[in-house]
Amino acid sequence: MSPRCTHAFAIAALALLIAPAARALDSDGDGADDILDNCTLVANPDQRDTDGDRYGNACDADLDNNLRVNFSDLGLLKAVFFTNDPDADFNGDGVVNFRDLGLIKSQFFGAPGPSGRADPPTYTADVQPIFFVKCDFCHTGKGYGGHNIGINYEDAFLPADNLPECAGLLVGQCTIIAIQEGRMPPGDICTGDPARDAGNPDCLTRDEQDTVQAWIDAGMPE
Repeated sequence: MSPRCTHAFAIAALALLIAPAARALDSDGDGADDILDNCTLVANPDQRDTDGDRYGNACDADLDNNLRVNFSDLGLLKAVFFTNDPDADFNGDGVVNFRDLGLIKSQFFGAPGPSGRADPPTYTADVQPIFFVKCDFCHTGKGYGGHNIGINYEDAFLPADNLPECAGLLVGQCTIIAIQEGRMPPGDICTGDPARDAGNPDCLTRDEQDTVQAWIDAGMPE
């Protein structure tokens, strides 16, 4: 094991004894971490988003999807009042009624959300900095495993043929699997469990893992 790995392993062992477990932020307590929650301030465990705009129905009275709740949206709600229109049924009770009208009232002249999924993480702004640090130096120039995802966005779309668990996946999609299985970084430095790896600078935190997962879920945007 290299001196860097030995040092990191020692830090991790000490951290298990003295450091509190890392915890992801879940502002509304609905079980969805903020970075993946389509309504970060309104509890919606089902994450229902019938119009697919990345804002959950529970905080999305923007029926015309212009990012502003106003009289246009009120008119659209009125047109489907007492129906089972899925987009206007904000609370998911199966009918558009005065409870849904109340949500429009609470958001009037405002914006839908907030949502952790409305603006998904990108490679350049969010994911590449993580890979550059945590995948150094294997995938920032050495090309181990056939890719340099720490510096080349295009490598995220190479076939992931180095792990049996990733058969049929792309390199970018495989990263979270390798990370959570404790395969990356190599050398038994990390377990893949952020709580157990707390304090080890070579390992991904819960928030970093959530960022990578959200990037993958969004289609790995650049």
